[in-house]
Amino acid sequence: MTNRGCRSCGGTGYMAEEREGRLFARPCSCRRLHRAERVRQEAAIPERYQQRCVLGNYVPAHPSQEEALLVCRRYVEEYPLQGEVQNGLLIMGTCGVGKTHLAVGILQEVLTAKKMPALFVDLNDLYREIRGTYGKPGAEETEYDILSPLVEAPLLLIDELGCVATPWAQDTLHYLVSQRYNEQRPTLLTSNYLDAPPRDEPRLEDRIGTRTRSRLHEMCRTLLVEGPDHRRR
Repeated sequence: MTNRGCRSCGGTGYMAEEREGRLFARPCSCRRLHRAERVRQEAAIPERYQQRCVLGNYVPAHPSQEEALLVCRRYVEEYPLQGEVQNGLLIMGTCGVGKTHLAVGILQEVLTAKKMPALFVDLNDLYREIRGTYGKPGAEETEYDILSPLVEAPLLLIDELGCVATPWAQDTLHYLVSQRYNEQRPTLLTSNYLDAPPRDEPRLEDRIGTRTRSRLHEMCRTLLVEGPDHRRR
């Protein structure tokens, strides 16, 4: 795929180059740029996060945020983690501490610096998309069609873990997590729910189910991020 508006190659994707009196075609730089943009689009990172959520502009406001940033940078450096059972990260904390910022920052580094594919999914959006296929005979997409790319993604970021706690949502999430668990595919997750929350607040396990939380213990290192709400600041 080429850039039709490129002034250098006129949209062909190639430049003429003379060597020893003969003309050769070499790829135009617009091909590399367009390929990088296509990879970014296929990652499905929301527009709001694409420019804002990079590790380089995350400003820690609490010791736990400093530690989380170091862990995320190290994760990128070591990615892909070969032979590691615990090859993912579960970033949990209250609203506004930068959980999604850190996780998307990892995703973008993997896409750009490592030049490896990755995929973002918001669980709220995923559940709505799946429910939209129900009751539609002959629908173009099935639940399997929607979940399959998420199961197979080399690196997947699941945002808003625990946002819906119905039995159906828990079963859907369990299928996704279990498939990735079985194939040892690295997974990043963010959640506002904690393992040991204040009194009268639900635990993450209550929201996603015991089976799924058990698998995540084995799949992911857990990062508890604390501190003030960045958005309010």
